[in-house]
Amino acid sequence: AYRLKKSATRKLSPHVLDQWIFSRLHSTIASVTKAYDLYEIVQATRPLLDFVQDLSLWYVRRSRERVKSEGPDAQYALATLRAVLYDLARLIAPVTPFLAEIIYQDMGFKQKQSVHLEDWPKVEKKYIDRKLEEKMRTVRSVVSEALRLRAEAGIRVRQPLAKLQIPKAKLQMSTELLRLIKEEINVKEIKFGKGLQLDTKITPELKEEGLVREFVRNVQELRKDAGFKPKEVIRCQ
Repeated sequence: AYRLKKSATRKLSPHVLDQWIFSRLHSTIASVTKAYDLYEIVQATRPLLDFVQDLSLWYVRRSRERVKSEGPDAQYALATLRAVLYDLARLIAPVTPFLAEIIYQDMGFKQKQSVHLEDWPKVEKKYIDRKLEEKMRTVRSVVSEALRLRAEAGIRVRQPLAKLQIPKAKLQMSTELLRLIKEEINVKEIKFGKGLQLDTKITPELKEEGLVREFVRNVQELRKDAGFKPKEVIRCQ
């Protein structure tokens, strides 16, 4: 297990996913706090569902490979997730008291005897980046549409494809965000054009790479079923 320094849990990571989830967290804290102050209970709970979906369906899933590494990026991912869960446990405590307590106790926070004795999380505006949040919404929209095109063509995501075309007027973003799209869609190149178009032509080279990925996946499944640990060496025959 990784040992995370307490000082690192609030240090802003250079990774765009970490910056985005911190922005989403503090935007959510702001919305929920404002609604509670106005006694609008329904408005206070709706942002929580949106945030949990962003956290689980995008941040955690996109950070899995980062966590498997042993470098600084893994430390940033784990420290960011820990800090987010700490604030989330406090944020959901009024509406899901038992779940909040489970998160608080299982994560080993225990600054207080119970999450319900903790202070309410404060909004830290320095973490909020509305432009980044909007760009990430665009990224996810592009990914969703490209995955739909893959499904219509009957091509699994593990099969690499040559390129994805993105509307230039719709998307202007950093290399990091473009890399997220490439990894999620499993394409070699992103080009800009008039419309969103996925190149579904599979060359012999791409087909071979897809077979290699499928083989690796099968080996990983066999390792898991056999109870091997990640660092244990095996021989395939």
